[in-house]
Amino acid sequence: MKRATANALIIGGVAAIIATVAILFAVILGRQTTLTFSAQDVVSGQWVWDLTARLQGREIRSFFQSDAGPILFRFTHLAPGTPVLSISAPAYEAVEIPVTLRRGDNRLPAPVEMRGLEIPRLDHFVVFETLDGTDLVCQLRPVGTDGKAVLNHPCIDIRLGGRVSVEVKSGVPVREETGKGAARGEELFRGKLDWQWDHAPETVFRYVARIPASRIKDDPSLYRVIDYLVVVPDPRKITKAELDSLMGRVWTEADPDGIARALDAEKGRLRYFVDTSWNVKARQE
Repeated sequence: MKRATANALIIGGVAAIIATVAILFAVILGRQTTLTFSAQDVVSGQWVWDLTARLQGREIRSFFQSDAGPILFRFTHLAPGTPVLSISAPAYEAVEIPVTLRRGDNRLPAPVEMRGLEIPRLDHFVVFETLDGTDLVCQLRPVGTDGKAVLNHPCIDIRLGGRVSVEVKSGVPVREETGKGAARGEELFRGKLDWQWDHAPETVFRYVARIPASRIKDDPSLYRVIDYLVVVPDPRKITKAELDSLMGRVWTEADPDGIARALDAEKGRLRYFVDTSWNVKARQE
């Protein structure tokens, strides 16, 4: 009787172990294989417009994201193995990343960096100014070869410079908005302008620069003329270090023709554009 009881206990214990193992295997085999990752523009560190990610025949499309920055993407129902994750977007360099997928949840340790190559169909820039107190806020608007604004383009690491002059007519500072006959008077500022990338989904034009009043020579005149220089590099042909070295020389060049010659010598590696704003108010009324 005791032996039968012992055998029954042994058999029961083995059955319980087998059942537990079976449940564990069922849980393991039943777990989804997934991949979580994010992607960002290498210059702005923000989201990439019209991104397409492909993996094992599945596809994710992404357009606008939150104003908090890049979001996480997640592929589900994947098969374990070593497939290639492909990510592309218009005007960006496509990226292919071999990944190792183990059963269960997988995650890339760092955001995938996407390098923008160009502002598509770019023909020129126009700049619009607003006053923030006594600072000038400058919004750059890229315009395409079709005459329309270029929207949702990559964040290209442009270089921006400006020159602020008193607006004069017949040698006298103007006292109201003027059409023909206006000219540049005394120069009040010249130099490099830093810009920021506005990644808010509702923003239409994303390059924004500021000219602090502290950098503009004080003058009682009412209107300014502002000349802009926008340099757009091709990141496939000129490095950031090379561009910084070139622009270091350009910003010290006082002669506009000398600036043009220096930039023309880099044709094929960059493009540059000039724009002039007349009748810019010097201060709030």
